[in-house]
Amino acid sequence: MAEIKIDDLKELCLKALTRTGLSPEHAEITVDHYLENECSGKKSHGMVRIPQLVDAIKMMGLPVDVPEITNDKGNTAIINAHMNLGPMVGKMVLDESVMRAKQHGLSFVGMKNYFGNTGSMAYYMTRLAENGLIGLMSCSSECMVTAPAGKERFLGTNPIGLAVPSEDGNHFIADFATSAIAFGKVMVAKDKGEDLPAGCIIDKDGNPSTNPNDAAKAGAILPLADYRGFALGLFVEMIGLMIGGEVLHNVTYGKDGFFIIAIDPKHLGSTSYAKRVSKILSHIRNSDPAPNHNNVSIPGDRSAKILKDTLATGMVDVTEKTLQDIQALAT
Repeated sequence: MAEIKIDDLKELCLKALTRTGLSPEHAEITVDHYLENECSGKKSHGMVRIPQLVDAIKMMGLPVDVPEITNDKGNTAIINAHMNLGPMVGKMVLDESVMRAKQHGLSFVGMKNYFGNTGSMAYYMTRLAENGLIGLMSCSSECMVTAPAGKERFLGTNPIGLAVPSEDGNHFIADFATSAIAFGKVMVAKDKGEDLPAGCIIDKDGNPSTNPNDAAKAGAILPLADYRGFALGLFVEMIGLMIGGEVLHNVTYGKDGFFIIAIDPKHLGSTSYAKRVSKILSHIRNSDPAPNHNNVSIPGDRSAKILKDTLATGMVDVTEKTLQDIQALAT
């Protein structure tokens, strides 16, 4: 690992993206998203995505058209991204979700025809919670995950994000892949030259493997918790199909569906909802830990603490290969 100032890392990433011809505005939105993930310990959706995105821009070309809202029904809408970057249009989906949920009480906003990794679900869910909204979101992706007892790729890793606002700001934020491991973690393991945990991937013949190259090439990633994760991932694909995405596709970009569902508790008469949530979460966090554990935490606590601590130091650790790749792209 290599330690670098957060501001210096951001500047390198901005240079790497703008050198492709990407606008400073789009580069800023994208880098801010990935940088928050990196500083939160979510390295699978952090700076390792910058070289990947540069390659994607070289392959797909720079965005030409402006994203367009279609199928606007008030509390629901679909955004045709017109092959703009996922993080940039993802922010647009987020903003529309917040606005429509506050107006109608419930919103569903999706997008299609985008490219580049959309980042972490936690990034979007945190901002929904900060606006006092309950959230659920996901996105489909290219086939990487096999069915239980199978060896052929059928589904994407299809992460799910959940958000519940808490009055004290210590929100419930969950972010997890419906596969046994996120593909970004496979990328990080490749860069670090490390094996993956057992029980996450198989090779091209369907045999268990810990070599990240097997998952990245002809093998597959296993579903989370067997049929349970496969069911969640398949459901996400069906939602993506409704938005305009494609299922069972091996195309890296332009075929996925991304959506956010947001709920405003105030529209249901719950004026003290966030206050009650705060008490419940505090009760869980302050409960007695099991032997050999210091405390009890809920999803999102670890990442929030890492982000706070990292920002306080102004320094962040980055995989050496990832940093070297970014430096080369920037210079």
